[in-house]
Amino acid sequence: MTGQAHLLKAAAFAAAFGFFGAPCGAFADDGGFRPQPGSNTMLRAPLETAPGIEVIISDVVIPPNTAVPPHSHPGEEFVYVIEGSAVHREEGKEDRVYRAGEAFAIGRGKVHAPFTADQPARAIVFRVHVEGKPERIPAE
Repeated sequence: MTGQAHLLKAAAFAAAFGFFGAPCGAFADDGGFRPQPGSNTMLRAPLETAPGIEVIISDVVIPPNTAVPPHSHPGEEFVYVIEGSAVHREEGKEDRVYRAGEAFAIGRGKVHAPFTADQPARAIVFRVHVEGKPERIPAE
């Protein structure tokens, strides 16, 4: 890994968890903001310290009894579950349930397909990848 790639990875990880650790009233269960099911882009911006790299922050809602089709991303993905739970299915790994308050990372190009049981799941997803690439790539 090059020095720039290592720095980018470390900065992305720190930014992701620094962002996730901050309290945010938009997620309060007080009748305020409630996102639609699916991936809701909250921010898409270039990284000034890494030309050609962008960050995408999404509020992802998976309804109960829903399977997201297998897909990958052209960069790394950091996930923080804020409500409910979902099973994370990723090629080459055992299925794992993630619950509110847990976080995990998905490597670039890793095919994955989360799904829910009888309760919905909601997560803040932070992606770092090359500008101009599609946000999601359906698995073949």
